[in-house]
Amino acid sequence: MMNRCLTITTSVILMISSLSPVALSAAERGPGETVQAFNQALSKHDLDAALALIANGSVQFTLRSAHSDIPSAGPGSVTGDLKAHWRMVGPVVFGSTTVYSRIPKIENSRVDGDLATVWTNTATETVDKSGSKRTDSFSEVYMLVHTASGWQIGAVADNRGANKTNAGAPAASGGK
Repeated sequence: MMNRCLTITTSVILMISSLSPVALSAAERGPGETVQAFNQALSKHDLDAALALIANGSVQFTLRSAHSDIPSAGPGSVTGDLKAHWRMVGPVVFGSTTVYSRIPKIENSRVDGDLATVWTNTATETVDKSGSKRTDSFSEVYMLVHTASGWQIGAVADNRGANKTNAGAPAASGGK
């Protein structure tokens, strides 16, 4: 009888544990899983977890303002520090929203040694504290680097606003 109870208990524990998803450690995550984890952290308003997935010296490419109600920085540099970007934007977004959801659908991924690219079509939903809801969809490309602690995001660029206007996009240089 005791063996039967032990067998049933063990079986139940194994069944329950197989139902819950196992979180991968940073070292076990692939590039696509790292991009998913980054966006999940932002969706959970967990800035520390998101920042931990960004490599030191990482780059944010900003071709135009991400939101039509926020003016573009102008004709200056199109690059900035990715960690500094999220350290500035994260508290503002998280403090002004009840929902900030980012769901990237991985369209393409390529690994070449310790570099990887991940292309996504990212859908977002933002609900501000007044209940106003906004959705968006845009492409993002992530460049990742493999470090001693696993895959980390080294650069991000997106095409937000490209379908609305091209006026804010930087001009090409070096043409004929």
